[in-house]
Amino acid sequence: MEQERKGIAMIDVKDMTTLSTLGALVPLSVHREWLDRPVREVAVMDAEPLTGDYQAFVPGDAVFTSLGFSGGREEVVDEAIRALFQRDIACVFVKDTLPYTPSEAVVAESRRRCIPLYRYGSGLIEQIISEARALIAEDAREDRLESVVRALMDTPDGESARRALREVLPAEGGFVQAAMLSLGEGDKLVASAFKSHLSTVLDSVPARLIARFEEGIMVLLSGSDDGQLFSEGEAASLVAGFGSRSYVGLSEVLPSDLVPTALVEARAACRQAEADGVTEKPWTRMGRAGFQAVVASSALGQRACAAGLGQLAAWDEAHKGDLVASMAAYVDCGGDINQTAAMLCQHPNSLRNRLANARKALSMDAATDKELFAYLSMLYL
Repeated sequence: MEQERKGIAMIDVKDMTTLSTLGALVPLSVHREWLDRPVREVAVMDAEPLTGDYQAFVPGDAVFTSLGFSGGREEVVDEAIRALFQRDIACVFVKDTLPYTPSEAVVAESRRRCIPLYRYGSGLIEQIISEARALIAEDAREDRLESVVRALMDTPDGESARRALREVLPAEGGFVQAAMLSLGEGDKLVASAFKSHLSTVLDSVPARLIARFEEGIMVLLSGSDDGQLFSEGEAASLVAGFGSRSYVGLSEVLPSDLVPTALVEARAACRQAEADGVTEKPWTRMGRAGFQAVVASSALGQRACAAGLGQLAAWDEAHKGDLVASMAAYVDCGGDINQTAAMLCQHPNSLRNRLANARKALSMDAATDKELFAYLSMLYL
């Protein structure tokens, strides 16, 4: 069963096992790798199974049963549970009112389909279902909020972005700043505690949005001026105490009609913080990585870079040249001809000749040295 990418937040079998209303829990056929099976609904099997009607159970169901239909016969329970497994449900919980032990055939089917089977304690089924559905409903609410953030990120900068922002932050103040926070531990309980922590810390900010996003949490603040809504160091303090592999990416403070840009900046800066192994990375300190993020977020930018590199590669093929590698070295050396020539074990005049050929290949004969270097730098981002 394919699980959609929702980072650390999808409700799964492991979440079901933490329900407080379940009582004592005994694994009858379980492997830890099966615990990430997604749970989308809860269902109860309390009807006579001999009808053979299991159409009500669908993939993603967490099924609870008191075995009241079995009359104490384990073979009847085995038949029912194997039928459930064939429906590719998420997991099965059987109540301990009967001393049921699954047969070898049931255990084999559980292993073949990677479906966990548990025995639970004396919890009331009504309370269990209520707690489980509340958990699933909260996950759905968070999923909708993440979709709002994703849609906002994909909205073009401008008046349409400002209108979209006002739908989620009616009190937006004209300027925005985004922070993407990643918890390297990847634990959902930690993430939930962290989200509550953020809500408390940022309670004094009237216009704020806190939503899970991918494998972290996106925070969007809005204020009435262009001063820092998150000061440097303050953002890093938000993740203090939540693991050494926690990271923060911080956008610039931008006019609210540039909120999509702020969200993209925060996400890219968070990824760079993780790559660099630093707790906090403001967009203003991204350097070359910022340009890489811009190109990566733009299909047009990617196509432009691919086209330029393709022109250099075509020249190499037609003239048995080495422009692609030579221009890469030229960019790495910051446009220093002598340093690049030394790196390539070539005479500086040989490199100058290759630069002249690159101008021809790229149709940039009239470009200055600075313009050529800037263009090549973009190609090799």
